[in-house]
Amino acid sequence: MLMKYNYVIIIIIFLVLNLLSLGFYSNVWWDSAVYAGMGKYIYSLGDSGIWESSRPIVLPIMLGFLWKIGLNPIFFGRILEITAGSLVIFFTYLIGKRLFGDRTALLASLFIAISPTFFFFNGVLLTGVVSTLFSLIAVYYFLEKKYIVSGLFFGIAFMTRFLQLFVFISVILIMAYLNKHKIRNLYKMIIGFVLALLPYLILNQIVYNNALFPFLHQIFLSANSGWPNYHGLGFYFIGLFKENFLYLLSIIGILIIFKKKDPRKMPIVAIFLLFFIFFNLINQKEMRFLILLFPYMYLLISYSVMYLSDKHKKYRTAVLSIVVLSLIFSGFNIFTLYKAELNKNNPYNEFQDKFMDANGKIWISNPITSVLSDNKVDKIIYYPVFNEEKKNELMSDIGQVDFVFMDSCDLACSPSDSKCEDNKEDLLKFFKQELRITHSSSRNQCQQFVFTSLP
Repeated sequence: MLMKYNYVIIIIIFLVLNLLSLGFYSNVWWDSAVYAGMGKYIYSLGDSGIWESSRPIVLPIMLGFLWKIGLNPIFFGRILEITAGSLVIFFTYLIGKRLFGDRTALLASLFIAISPTFFFFNGVLLTGVVSTLFSLIAVYYFLEKKYIVSGLFFGIAFMTRFLQLFVFISVILIMAYLNKHKIRNLYKMIIGFVLALLPYLILNQIVYNNALFPFLHQIFLSANSGWPNYHGLGFYFIGLFKENFLYLLSIIGILIIFKKKDPRKMPIVAIFLLFFIFFNLINQKEMRFLILLFPYMYLLISYSVMYLSDKHKKYRTAVLSIVVLSLIFSGFNIFTLYKAELNKNNPYNEFQDKFMDANGKIWISNPITSVLSDNKVDKIIYYPVFNEEKKNELMSDIGQVDFVFMDSCDLACSPSDSKCEDNKEDLLKFFKQELRITHSSSRNQCQQFVFTSLP
């Protein structure tokens, strides 16, 4: 009986270890600060926090609710994310058991629980883990033939991280291609998706006069940001080796499914392939992006491991030994990630302290500056992109600001913008002329300033 609930033991250990590791996150990441600030903005009706129109809205709603009821949105948001990560393991197991059997499901849940990137990012406070949970719930209800509910969760997943649209598209395409589902079931799925999305679209139409504005804006930003993380085609192939050196077994899993012509497993193949091809084709590459495909990848890996160990029983011990070795290797890389995070310093400590006392119209160059305060940010210097147009906008609005918190390294320059560095220098010089410097410091090549309006 105990063996039947091994997945529960995996989840409990994962949950406890992640909770114990909360102390390693000494800093708040850029995007995490944005989501927390947006949550405050939503629940204060614009009197607190910050707003970036290109961001998906579900995580800010969740974090804002924590803030509204008096809880620290960063600390309790991390606990919320760890809980979501535990449920990702649970639904990976449920889907795996339904499609591949209990042993494959159990191994897949173990693989993802000890996946370095997945384990570490349960606590960073980004959209990858939470959106993957909603997406897995949608896939589970699809397998249960509850199509409207499945569509609803696909819609929620999409509004948590826009890239989860690929999971919905994969399932829709498989439904249409296999022709195993009645057309009305396809319509039910789409209706559920639209029902989840409709309030958000209506709100966008009211606020931006364009129902699709956040999605279009996100596409624009994706093409005009993230340059330090531009990498070649080899990036993920190397990164996944560090994640779990058995990852190439996912290809064997796909070939086995095609060989057996098993349509039930085709959604897993389609989701994995669509994500993997997309992430390799785009220039900006980060291992955290792959959290969205990890459950499907580990199901395919586990399926191939079990298939090979059953087909070649005399090599079963060797296969299982390699699996254990891969888990140990992954566990070691978890410690490497936490060690790197623990050694990071918060360069915005002084900004955060001074931001607490700021009042009036406030501009910032980094969302981390405002994360500990409930003050409202009136203008974000870096958003959507910093260029000559943004510089001119800031200069023309200089009479409408009381405080400016600026770090010169926060304003990323496009490699194609040859004037960007000059524009930064011009803006900084302009601030020094038109405002009063109340704080200045430097770190490495970065200059930090707090400017206040002249009396």
